[in-house]
Amino acid sequence: MEKHCVKNYYIISDEEKDRNYETAQEIKRYLEKHEKCAKIEKVSAPEGREDWADMAVVLGGDGFMIQAAKRFAGRDVPILGVNFGTLGFLTEVERPKIRKALDSILAGRFEVEKRMALSGVVRGDTCGEDASLAVNEFIIGKQNFGRMITTRVYVDDELLDTYVADAILVSTPTGSTAYNLSAAGPVLAPGMEAMIITPVCPHSLNKRSLVVSAGAELRIEVGRTKEQYRDEAAVRGDGKFLWTVSTGDTIWIRRAETTFDMVSLGDVSFFEKMRSKLNRD
Repeated sequence: MEKHCVKNYYIISDEEKDRNYETAQEIKRYLEKHEKCAKIEKVSAPEGREDWADMAVVLGGDGFMIQAAKRFAGRDVPILGVNFGTLGFLTEVERPKIRKALDSILAGRFEVEKRMALSGVVRGDTCGEDASLAVNEFIIGKQNFGRMITTRVYVDDELLDTYVADAILVSTPTGSTAYNLSAAGPVLAPGMEAMIITPVCPHSLNKRSLVVSAGAELRIEVGRTKEQYRDEAAVRGDGKFLWTVSTGDTIWIRRAETTFDMVSLGDVSFFEKMRSKLNRD
């Protein structure tokens, strides 16, 4: 993106962490001082005005970034994330370095990374038919504390494996540092295009994560762990509950047609961020 294109900025702030929008107001004044247009909005603001902005500056943690990524997905509005949270894998800038980051943006010293998202479609007697978008991951997990679920996972109509586990997780490279990492899945560089299939607490020790092509279509069928019971599971996208499914229901997951754009300033590499954030005491 050329620097003359970045005229209009949305500043989206986490009102719980940015008290009275103090930091958002400071950014707004700084941009206006440099003859830019800036508006402060909540991430939950009604949709329909996204195309006004050339860039979104998002103040918050990774959860806030996920909401913003979904809001601006497919709109060619790159997101600059400013970390107000704890880990902040999705954010580009730490809070004390906001002014330096804005100077780089104003001078055109930045790149735009396109990140893949996931499209999930569910069909079944329990849930009907519906679709959703995920930035980090979809999880098909057990509903009851004491019961595992059985799922059959197909990759392009070929059976990959049958899993008896607490859950099956399908992650993007961006989401590989989230729940997938906690479940001992592999970390992928965010610019890759692939999907990670990770069983969560599998009943068998030889069940491991698998990385498949971003062009693959996954079909996940809910099976039956015990003959006398129907398996019941909850499907979540990026931690948000989406659907209840049970034995016989099917979830399709594939790469979404839309992408979301992230601003990269090049100051801190992904690997440096990994070392910094994962080696904390």
